[in-house]
Amino acid sequence: PAVRESYSELVCEGILSKKRLKTYFMSLPGKSSINMEMYTVDLSIYPPIALRSQPITEANNQHMKPVQAKDVEIALTELLPVIAREAYFTAALFGLSAKHLSGREKKRNFESAKRSVDFSSQFFKYYIARICGIASEADAEGKKVFADPMLSLVASILLNEAMENYIDRQKKGGDHSLSLAYVRATILDLRKKVDKQWVSWVEEQIKWIQSSPGVPLTGKRAGVFTSIARFPSYLDHVLICCKAGRPKNHVPNLAKIKVVAYYLQKLAAALFNSLHECSERETTDQQYAANVMRMENSYFFTQSIKQRGPELTDLFQKQITAASSICKQSTDAYLGFMIKREFKSLHSLFANISRIRREVGDGDVPIHVPRSTFEKTLSKECNREILKEKIGAIYYRMEKHLSEAGGLLPVAWKALVKVLYEWFGRWEKLSSQCYNFLLEPTASDVVRIAKQAAGISAKKISDEKKRANSNQGKY
Repeated sequence: PAVRESYSELVCEGILSKKRLKTYFMSLPGKSSINMEMYTVDLSIYPPIALRSQPITEANNQHMKPVQAKDVEIALTELLPVIAREAYFTAALFGLSAKHLSGREKKRNFESAKRSVDFSSQFFKYYIARICGIASEADAEGKKVFADPMLSLVASILLNEAMENYIDRQKKGGDHSLSLAYVRATILDLRKKVDKQWVSWVEEQIKWIQSSPGVPLTGKRAGVFTSIARFPSYLDHVLICCKAGRPKNHVPNLAKIKVVAYYLQKLAAALFNSLHECSERETTDQQYAANVMRMENSYFFTQSIKQRGPELTDLFQKQITAASSICKQSTDAYLGFMIKREFKSLHSLFANISRIRREVGDGDVPIHVPRSTFEKTLSKECNREILKEKIGAIYYRMEKHLSEAGGLLPVAWKALVKVLYEWFGRWEKLSSQCYNFLLEPTASDVVRIAKQAAGISAKKISDEKKRANSNQGKY
């Protein structure tokens, strides 16, 4: 042990001395051991994205600066082999991994080798921790380093990539395996520290998400939640940082890094927990606002993630599947509410006829609902002009309910037209079978009326916006 300690001191004062390693880290391209710039901002600071916009791929925002990932990558590539060599030499020099040793003795010898090489490489660990954004101890001497979660996240990804080079795939055993095991232990120790810092940041962001900033108590016209609108910008920043200084076609496989994948998914899950809580609270209007809230935000999440490529789509596949289900259920409920509200008499009439038909058959329906009552309701509620008016009113109301940022209006309107076609198709069939009456307008006519009404309503809304903007300019 005494000889081993002397050898460790010799290495620490020689090839891995503080002066030599300080000079090396200062020579890295980004000079990140000197320039301690903070790259992390809270989720609330990121700019909200628009669905029609492309993902941010360049650092064109003061809050989207790329971290000095290249420095970390170079240092790991060039110095980890040196650390592996020292571990190998220590094990070989002092016979710490002889094949005749028992498992317990090998473990004890590994710990001895680890203590020795830890001392030898203490300044490597000091400087690599600094450029990975690991916060200095409270009582540390010299220039303090403050935790930088974004840098920690990127460092964790790079450390995970470096780990692949130090696995004993050939099962050589002996000194070779011991040296590789030591490097893996060093990488894992660094990863624990950077992961802890980034995870702490994630937990803080989840608290902010759960506060549901900017969501009105009634839920009406809530639009896309602030947290959901900003989350894609954060993902863009992560990818910008991971790709900085790497080949253009490089894409980090975040889904395969367990800690990173788990906590990014946890962050996304917090968005949906917040959405669920807001839609279910007592003050939220349950007639339509809760469904609008769910459908807009789930649709926005799904589309914004898919726009960012297959890597993020794979990573958030579980959340996307859940969001699609939420969007479909809430859209169906919302469209049903809108149609029943506008076509209350028609819906009530045909719902009653459908029930009676199931109970007594087609022939006896006119006994319970006289033909005169049936035709009178249709002439009042189902003529072409009335339909134009009612369908136009639905479109106008939907335009007020759905935010422009959500981008859902064209999709929701297309779905509503489809539902109208299905409902009027069923009503057309009931009219023919129970009363031998041809429903006018037909289901196909209703679709044409809906398309025309949407165009007229959209023009009307556009004209109103122009007038409002013109009036603002006068004052």
